[in-house]
This record gives sequence, structure tokens and C-alpha cells, in this order.
Amino acid sequence: MKYAIPVSNDKLFNHYSKAPQFLVIDDVTKQEETIDLITPEKSQTCGKKAQMLSLLAAHNVNAVIIKNIGEAMLSSLFAQGIKVFTLKRGADIHAFDASQLVPIEDISYAKPSVNKQNKSHTCCKNKQASSTFKWEPNESRLDAKTLRNLRSLHKFHH
Repeated sequence: MKYAIPVSNDKLFNHYSKAPQFLVIDDVTKQEETIDLITPEKSQTCGKKAQMLSLLAAHNVNAVIIKNIGEAMLSSLFAQGIKVFTLKRGADIHAFDASQLVPIEDISYAKPSVNKQNKSHTCCKNKQASSTFKWEPNESRLDAKTLRNLRSLHKFHH
């Protein structure tokens, strides 16, 4: 099996999607290869994630080893059939031993993305820019004060 490990300075990097490099390890041949990731321009927020997914496919990676990961990226890995593991604390990534791996099989392991909670990200799914303005309220219910004001304006009684 081939594993991809997000690294920086030869150590497991804290956040999968922000890693500057990947260490690809073949557990059969014990060969290791470090691959530098190209940092995309700030305007292309999904560029690095797409690059990571294509890198995994190009190197026939079957599994990744992570420390922290966001929900969207973890779901993308699951959707591609890539197995996800974390290492036991203090494990050396170069002294690879599959018995040190802890499988991640549920999206609940991931951290929710603060950025994605506040805005809709469609750059990865749809590259087309929409010229139509679409307003979507944050809440579908009116607060108590607004309801009272509307009732008094329209003389509605509860």
C-alpha cells in the first residue's frame, strides 16, 4: 500500500490541507519520496486541495496519514476511496509500522471549517462565476422582537 503523509521539516504536519510537502511511502518496497506542493495564489483557494487530490492519484496513493483535517477534505478523501489514518503520538514517520496507525472511518474526526460556515465555497465544484445575485437569509425564522412588531403593525393576535 502507498501512504501519503503531509510533512514539514521531516515531521508530520499539523494540518493536512496546509502542508507544504507530502512524504509518499510504499510499505512493500519501503521507498520514500518527498513531493513539494506548489502554493496557489490567494485568489485560488481550492487550487492546493485539488493539487493534493491529483497528486494522490498520480502516485497511486491508497491511504493518507494525518494529524488534523477539515470536513470537506476528509469527505473528498472518503469519496475517492482513500483510506485515512492517524499515527499514535510520538511515532516516527520514517520508521514506518502499520501497527502504529489508527484508522479514521468517520467524518466526525474532522474539524469544521470556520471559513465554510460563513460563506459558500463553490470554487472546487463549480468554476463558473454567477452574475446573478442570490440573497439567502442566515436565519429562516424571525426573532421574538420582530414578530411582536409585525403583529402590532398588522394587528395579529396570537
